[in-house]
Amino acid sequence: MSPSLQGKVCLVTGAARGIGRGIALQLGQAGATVYITGRTAANLEDCAREIKERGGHPIAITMDHGVDSDVEKLFERIKSEQNEQLDVLVNNAYAGVNTIFSNTGKKFWETEPVDTWDMINGVGLRGHYICTTLASRMMVPRKKGLIVNVSSSGGLK
Repeated sequence: MSPSLQGKVCLVTGAARGIGRGIALQLGQAGATVYITGRTAANLEDCAREIKERGGHPIAITMDHGVDSDVEKLFERIKSEQNEQLDVLVNNAYAGVNTIFSNTGKKFWETEPVDTWDMINGVGLRGHYICTTLASRMMVPRKKGLIVNVSSSGGLK
């Protein structure tokens, strides 16, 4: 039997597919209210439907974590709708996969440095930091919360 997350508020960034979707489904199955974000509305709606079928309470928000104002609006919305409660943040959004694959086999000096850096670190390292800061502003006063950063083996190299 899974632990109950009834009454808990969670946010999973990059939940439209892959690992983020899987995490969001499990949080929803445990009964949480789960905010899910991603750039593809159709994928988010599929995820939201499945969360609901599993007993969770999904709130799908189509957005781009590379747009700071969208991120700020997301946290303001959660703060307003949930009475400043956020129990779990899962930082999963990442936009660098296509850049990595399109540059596979190239030496770093053969790539476009600014674009490569921004794609690899913008919606990833930078985005995780911004979300962590904004989530902490809700969690610290309540003296509770969990922040999870999803990475890959590439993060170790």
